[in-house]
Amino acid sequence: MPLAFGVCTELRNETQHNILSPDDWFRMHKDEIKQIIHEFPDRAIRWLLETPDNVKGLLLTAVADLAKHIDYTQLQRLDRTFISDNFRKREADLVFTAPFLDEQKTREVIIYILIENQSTVDPTMPFRILSYMLRIWESQREKFEFENVPLTQWRFHPILPVVFYTGEQKWDEPLDIKRLFDLPKSLEEFIPQHKTILFNLKATSPERLVEYNHPFEWILRLMQKENADTDAVRDSIKIAIDHLRLMPPEERANWSKLIYFMMAFIYERREESEHDEFLNIIKSSIDDKSRRKEVEKMGKTMAQVLEARGEAKGEAKGIALGMISAKQNDIIKLLRLRFEYISEDIVKRIKSINQIDRLDAIFERAVTAKTINDIEI
Repeated sequence: MPLAFGVCTELRNETQHNILSPDDWFRMHKDEIKQIIHEFPDRAIRWLLETPDNVKGLLLTAVADLAKHIDYTQLQRLDRTFISDNFRKREADLVFTAPFLDEQKTREVIIYILIENQSTVDPTMPFRILSYMLRIWESQREKFEFENVPLTQWRFHPILPVVFYTGEQKWDEPLDIKRLFDLPKSLEEFIPQHKTILFNLKATSPERLVEYNHPFEWILRLMQKENADTDAVRDSIKIAIDHLRLMPPEERANWSKLIYFMMAFIYERREESEHDEFLNIIKSSIDDKSRRKEVEKMGKTMAQVLEARGEAKGEAKGIALGMISAKQNDIIKLLRLRFEYISEDIVKRIKSINQIDRLDAIFERAVTAKTINDIEI
């Protein structure tokens, strides 16, 4: 499929939000919001970055000098992922094109954002980023061929790769692909070189996170406090709310997104005992009745989703415990059939085992064992 960048659907949605009433907009996006809550670690940050102004906030913090040259009003998103199947459970990506403005002329640049959700550092990241970049350029090559562009006119777009790392583990090694090679210095020039921006959220100073006073930066600052004490998180919520309150009416759609993210963040990352207090801080700070009503509905929806998820987990746990109990009883019955008498101590040992694979192994040994001692319970 040729690389085809269409108008970002999120831009159309935001325009609609500024026209529709809060109730109508919420009804339109309720299912999407439920999915965001249900899959918070994998979907929430990506959801925020589907809005161009939040991309601007991230790039201003990560790479300000380049970020100031990008025309975000013409940012267009490619609805496609370049991540390999074996990595899709631990990360997400977004691809955009936008005009890059400099003193000479305007050029197109591709912005590739990789959201790394895992808490551990991946030393092969430079290679993986390079492979994703090559896939993007390969898609552009397919587009040239599909449109019969003469070879002499092929011009590939430069790619600005950004790794958005949210983990706790220290990551201070540069994303240099040369580190993955064992070679003499005389051969270094034959290794492909590319620069990747590593935005390490937890390692970035709080002052730098809000240097440009962008609304998204204050959300980043709250995310950075994920594991802080209650007082620190409470203060971060209040400060973020105060700054989001200054967003103009035409940015209502993004205001809602950022508020919803904060609420989902509270539910997902903080203790249940803190939820009511933190959510009340958000609700009490909103003067507009329609917005407050919207947030109250969102809170109820989140509570329903989390309750349903808790019930599902409880049901799954119950099923697992039932399977374990059944396997324990099967082993005990088999042993009594084969050896007539088994001690109470053996029964207790079998009942204390809750790993299904271990119980299966004991059952298989019990079928052929000549004595109970051969089973190794």
